[in-house]
Amino acid sequence: MRAELTQEIERMAREAGADLVGFAEVEGLAELPRAVVVAMRHSPEVLADPEDMPNRRYAEEYRSLNERLTELAERIAARLEEAGYEARVNQATVDRVDPETLAAPFSHKLAATRAGLGWVGKSALLVTRELGPALRMASVLTEAPLVVGGPVSESECGECVVCVEACPAGAIQGASWRAGMARGELLDARRCYEFRPEAAERNEIQRPRCGVCLAVCPRRAG
Repeated sequence: MRAELTQEIERMAREAGADLVGFAEVEGLAELPRAVVVAMRHSPEVLADPEDMPNRRYAEEYRSLNERLTELAERIAARLEEAGYEARVNQATVDRVDPETLAAPFSHKLAATRAGLGWVGKSALLVTRELGPALRMASVLTEAPLVVGGPVSESECGECVVCVEACPAGAIQGASWRAGMARGELLDARRCYEFRPEAAERNEIQRPRCGVCLAVCPRRAG
């Protein structure tokens, strides 16, 4: 049953357009012991010119991917509940953050690294071998007995500092991630957060976004 349900959820996610799907053990780290994480890639064309970031196409795609991922997460949660298991959706958005910590209620990156999808880059974004950091994520916490992946515990960014040097806010510290590391050791989240409205206003985008670190990453597909 574990394998069958896991395969069904992955198939559902792939058919809905997910580029990456992972299953993680998060017992003791979240309200429920396991997580499903789904990701969809940004179009390479949207990120082709880092000097043009954030552009309107990026902002529109960011919103569209969030909506698609949240809808998919809700479908996955509904299927898990139909199978008799508790499930809770973590939406694909950065709007619901704590005003003090600037952190979301649950970290999609935590689920993704523990599912083996990738590591946390110097930019504090998830970096995957397939897509680099050019993706959006949503996740579902559940008690369902899913087949989980093997966690990634160390960065594979090596000596690369492209995102550090490109960050217009000067927010990326340049440290290499390891599991359990505090975000503040990687990124000055306040500096990043406060720069975004300036970047959005300069490019006539309504919602604060930047995306330069996505666009410059050498691991970005495309």
